[in-house]
Amino acid sequence: MSKKETKNEDQAPEKVMTKYDLKMQRRKEEKERAKKNRRRDNVIGVIVVAVMVCLVASFPIRNYLTVHGTYVKVNGDTVSKVEFDYQYNVAVNSYLSQYGYYLYMMGIDPTQDFSKQMYSETLTWGDYFQQLAVENIIRNKSLSAQAKEEGFVYDTDEDYAQYRKALEDAASENGTTVKGYLKELYGPYATESRVKPYIEQDLYVAGYYDQLSERQTPSAEEIQTYYEENKASYDSVDYYVTTIDAELPTEPTELADPVEETEGGDEAADEDDSQEEKAYEPSEAEIEAAMAEAKEKADKAVETVKEDGELRENVRKSAATYLLQDWLFDEARKAGDSTVIEDSGNHRYYAVEFENRYLDQTLSVDMRMVRTEAEKGQAILDEWKAGAATEESFAELCDKYSDPAASTTEGGLVEAATSAAMPSDLSTWTQDESRAAGDTAVITPEGSESAYVLYYKGTNEAEWILSIRQTLIGQRMSEYMEGLTAGGKVDDPKGNLKYLKVQAEAEEASQESSEGASQESSETASEPEASSEGADASEEGEATGDSQASE
Repeated sequence: MSKKETKNEDQAPEKVMTKYDLKMQRRKEEKERAKKNRRRDNVIGVIVVAVMVCLVASFPIRNYLTVHGTYVKVNGDTVSKVEFDYQYNVAVNSYLSQYGYYLYMMGIDPTQDFSKQMYSETLTWGDYFQQLAVENIIRNKSLSAQAKEEGFVYDTDEDYAQYRKALEDAASENGTTVKGYLKELYGPYATESRVKPYIEQDLYVAGYYDQLSERQTPSAEEIQTYYEENKASYDSVDYYVTTIDAELPTEPTELADPVEETEGGDEAADEDDSQEEKAYEPSEAEIEAAMAEAKEKADKAVETVKEDGELRENVRKSAATYLLQDWLFDEARKAGDSTVIEDSGNHRYYAVEFENRYLDQTLSVDMRMVRTEAEKGQAILDEWKAGAATEESFAELCDKYSDPAASTTEGGLVEAATSAAMPSDLSTWTQDESRAAGDTAVITPEGSESAYVLYYKGTNEAEWILSIRQTLIGQRMSEYMEGLTAGGKVDDPKGNLKYLKVQAEAEEASQESSEGASQESSETASEPEASSEGADASEEGEATGDSQASE
């Protein structure tokens, strides 16, 4: 048998893999992979469904935690996100009502996200309003706690009804519902039922604050003492003034600064001509010459200022031209005193003569008032005249026609109204010397869409007394509130208040800087001692050397 025919009986014959076999094997492997993929997809699908179920189920939980959970803690009390948003937006709206115009001037857009507009190098406007909100919460909770401790009782129902009416009117004017308007005012989680307790607390605190203010009312003696110490702030002066403006040149004179030649020759000149012509800026020499000429005119004008100048009467220091204030309100000033005062910033001189200084004794007034639409004012007064035409019937008309959201007094009563608190037309009418109790009028200020229907009752205290009383009450209440809220504490367990972190970092940096300065000062102070010791040793060495040399 040849080698080709020799074979091993124990060895199984090798199977030859055909194309069919390879195809079937690939199909088998693909089925196994598909089976594994299906198992994996099933697991992933279960996880995804579970996650989605958890997310959906968490919506009411998260909503509950937002409404009732802890956002921050103030004085140990839990403050929810809803309450914080309410106080935050109250702070924002209050600030904008007072300073909104200035924000625009500073380039701040109140319609955009405050957390993206910088208030300082380290804080955004959002951080700043958070800080104001915390201060409001500390103040309100401190006042509320003290009011309850004193047993203070205040029914907020009537105040809340007025608030609710104002809310409805505002929502209607803005083309939305009360529900939608509340969210615009106080945040996305705000509903009437949720914010009502906070509004009622604010009303309760406001009632208690008014009671505290009454306790701080100063006596007549205290008011007089305050006036004696601050006369310049309350006295008025009469004086004559003539203003002499320096006649600055509008084109170059012989005193003009030399003109430097412009590179580029005619091309540069043509380019300059093509630009919009700018106002000529005088040189310092030209300004100095013009001011010298104006000074000569002012020196002459002061001699005839009483005949030729403008008489300004009843001018308070705060209303007087800044450069004239100190001279006019100098205690030594007497009638007939005159002077010339320079205003270098505006390139002018004032020729002034002092006439008089006194305390304005203008009295405040009591009246009843209906504020209504301009075209309805006369009809309301005619209705009064056609009836009993008494103060009582006028009060009834005030209650009938006054807007509850705009009027908080019964019968339209306004007591101790000052000139500064009224439109000028109303002030002129009430301060007329011929005015008598029972006088009525309909006044529509120029350019106004409103009319005032007035019933004059009579005079009240002098306006300066009212002003000082309010100043002293304000000072005392400010000191009182500082003491009451001094122990106020805010805890931010979730890190929601960035300004607290910034403050902490600033205090830490300041402390480190102070410690570094203290250490440096200590080291500097110790250097002379070391130098002294070295000098002593040196002197001792020199003495020893001298002694040895002597020996």
